[in-house]
Amino acid sequence: MVGLVAATYWLTKSFIQPFIAHDLDKNHGEKDDFVFLIFGMYIANLIPLGYIFASQPWHIFTLEFVRGLAMACVVPTWAAFFTRHIDKGKEAFSWSLESTGIGFAAGLAGAFGGLIASTLGFKVVFVLVSFFGIISASTLLLIRSHIFLENHFAPRIPPTEKPF
Repeated sequence: MVGLVAATYWLTKSFIQPFIAHDLDKNHGEKDDFVFLIFGMYIANLIPLGYIFASQPWHIFTLEFVRGLAMACVVPTWAAFFTRHIDKGKEAFSWSLESTGIGFAAGLAGAFGGLIASTLGFKVVFVLVSFFGIISASTLLLIRSHIFLENHFAPRIPPTEKPF
C-alpha cells in the first residue's frame, strides 16, 4: 500500500504540473506565479496535519492526491522564480547551491524527524512539519517586495559602501 500511496502523489503531481506550468508561462509576470507558489505551499504544508486524523487507507490516498496537486503548483513556480533570478554565468553553481540546500535540509529533517518520532511519536513530527512549512511559506510573504523587480534578469549585486 505504501508504494501505491507514493504513486498517487507522484502520478498526480507529474500529470498536473505541465498544465499548470504551461498556463503560468502564458501569463508573463511573477505575481501569478507567486500566488500559485504560496497557495501550493500552504496546502502542501497542511497535509501532514491530515495524517493525524487519518483512520482509513483512503484518507492517506486522498491526502497524497491533494499534496500532489499542491506540489504541482509549487515545483514549476519555484523553478521559474529561481531560474529568472540566477546571475548570468553562474547558472550551474546557483542550481548546485539550491540542490545542496534542499539536500542538507532533507537530511537534517530526516535525522531530527526520526529522533522525534522515536521519542515523542509521529503526531508530534506531523505537527512540527506543518508548523515549520507554514512558517517558511509565510516568510516568502514577508520578502515578496524584493521578488518583483522591473528587470528580473539583472544580476543582483549588493551595494558597496562608498569610501569617505
